[in-house]
Amino acid sequence: MIASNLPNISLTKCIVYFKDGNSRTFYSFDKSHRNSKPNKALGIRRFEKMLLQGKLKGTWETAIIYENFPKGKEIAKYRGGVRMY
Repeated sequence: MIASNLPNISLTKCIVYFKDGNSRTFYSFDKSHRNSKPNKALGIRRFEKMLLQGKLKGTWETAIIYENFPKGKEIAKYRGGVRMY
């Protein structure tokens, strides 16, 4: 079950710019089970899998992963299926 307050509890977010001109924000699932501690690396790995192997493969142009804080820093940037940094 997906938490309804996911934008408030996730550690990272990913803004995806699609080839058709639209954009969408995804929030990370940072826990492996309900009682575990949040793990930022797990959330980032899940974003990478979603972008490069999952349902979004081949549909997006640019994706940027940020910390989910006001003025959060940029963690990773992908363009055309390749990680820029």
